[in-house]
Amino acid sequence: MRTAILYVTFARDLIWLDYSLQSLRKYGSGFSEVCVLVPTTDFDKFLKFEKTFSTPECPVRVKSFLEHPGKGFVHHLAMKCYADAFVPSADLVLHMDPDCLFHAPVTPESYLVNGKPELVIEPYEALKDYHPGRYNWKSVTEQALGFSCEYETMCRHPAIHHTWLYPRMRAYMERLHNTPFIDFVLKQKNSFPQGFGEFNTLGAYAIKNFPSEYHLIDRGTSRDAADPKPLLTQMWSYEGVVKNRQKIKEILR
Repeated sequence: MRTAILYVTFARDLIWLDYSLQSLRKYGSGFSEVCVLVPTTDFDKFLKFEKTFSTPECPVRVKSFLEHPGKGFVHHLAMKCYADAFVPSADLVLHMDPDCLFHAPVTPESYLVNGKPELVIEPYEALKDYHPGRYNWKSVTEQALGFSCEYETMCRHPAIHHTWLYPRMRAYMERLHNTPFIDFVLKQKNSFPQGFGEFNTLGAYAIKNFPSEYHLIDRGTSRDAADPKPLLTQMWSYEGVVKNRQKIKEILR
């Protein structure tokens, strides 16, 4: 199976993407391509990465979309749900954020069990007590999908999904809401907490309709449950590079 990596980002995180791609070059292997999706206004700033990080085995391709004014955050979330359109030759999509760096050897198989993508989940009822901010995604996801959702599925970076899941989820939501998928998402609240969550929507739809196509990892009710596969270091781009420079240097040295 061909596994592509997808970043959806913008100019403010340019330096973060450079570091993330450096980590992929150092630790990653076996991926079929990397797609960097950015607003059209930022396209030229990212083109350098095609030359800097492309290899014959894993080309880096920069693509763009016309960002809706005032809806940047939810528009980026929506674009992740069109992953199949941006990496059409892939069988699986691994979603990366620029402020996430691999710190250990990683291949597509790192996130597969018997050929099935791993999906880490946590019960919403547990989050209700110790992480009410994440519990917010329950109502948001249920509004999007129109059915009750027991698990939060945005529990670990990176998320990985079958490419066939995205068009099926979009088509389902379009029938449910009688509106194009992109229009539904762009109507949602753009500021935190957003009115749409891409990975919770994809994950809940997968659990409901295709549970046998995923390897589910239930973190249970423990608020201290460890990442079952800590191959990646997640930082926060809004903190700035300076605050994280030492950590970045240790990963990339």
